[in-house]
Amino acid sequence: MKKKMHIVSSTDDNYAQHLGMTLGSLLENTSNPEDMVISIIDGGISQQKKQLLKETAAAYGTPLHFLDVDLDAYGGAIASRHISKAAYYRISIPEMMDPAIERTLYVDCDMLILDDVKKLFDADMNGNIIAAVGDYGEHHRLEKMGITKKDRYFNSGLLLIDMKAWRDNDITEKVLTFINENPDKLAWHDQDALNAILWNDWLMLHPKWNAQTHVILKEYKAKSLKEERVLRTVRETPSIVHFCGEEKPWQEGSIHPYTDGYYEYLAKTPFGQQNATSRNSLSV
Repeated sequence: MKKKMHIVSSTDDNYAQHLGMTLGSLLENTSNPEDMVISIIDGGISQQKKQLLKETAAAYGTPLHFLDVDLDAYGGAIASRHISKAAYYRISIPEMMDPAIERTLYVDCDMLILDDVKKLFDADMNGNIIAAVGDYGEHHRLEKMGITKKDRYFNSGLLLIDMKAWRDNDITEKVLTFINENPDKLAWHDQDALNAILWNDWLMLHPKWNAQTHVILKEYKAKSLKEERVLRTVRETPSIVHFCGEEKPWQEGSIHPYTDGYYEYLAKTPFGQQNATSRNSLSV
């Protein structure tokens, strides 16, 4: 019997249609979507949009269900204009799911997935608690938080999680404690807190698995010719495009090169079919 691939994401009502695009692209580019199980952390999704998300997955024969999170645990979490408290809920994933699940892939709700993520599930994590892609925002957050001077900072938009290792090391409790005790240090919200605890316990994946806007728009400058070759590949053939930062494809006048890709996959979902009007009507 094949092992199921467990995919998790999190959203509130505002980003539910973008998650629909993410799920549609995920399932469209997976060889065996029926081998997946999708769990959505409910950050305040309306019944109407929940139904559209279920229909998106059902079209590929993929089960989808919703997870409830302990909202009281995130009382000290700080939200901002682009990041709601729903972004923090990934911290509780291993506590909300069946202990028998060995690995879970968390994906942000603003990702365009163009490759088969089964390749990630087959990766050797070399004893690390998570696998992720380095963050290209050049924030130097670890040093600013007083954690370490080493440049070991990941982007939390995509996380391959070893569920047992996470639980055995009490990562959820440690991250929540850091959030509650250091609210003044969290410039980048949950991502800062996760890095503060896991900075030396993560496997670096190829950046094509989380092609961030800083790389796609050439805002990040490569430090060597070798790195530039890698990033050129990321821009030309990304496996996952992450619409992080302020440049969003659903905003009027977007210059993101993968804006058309966003609308192409959105149109295939019940969200796109329901909102088959102008692009401007899809803005949030």
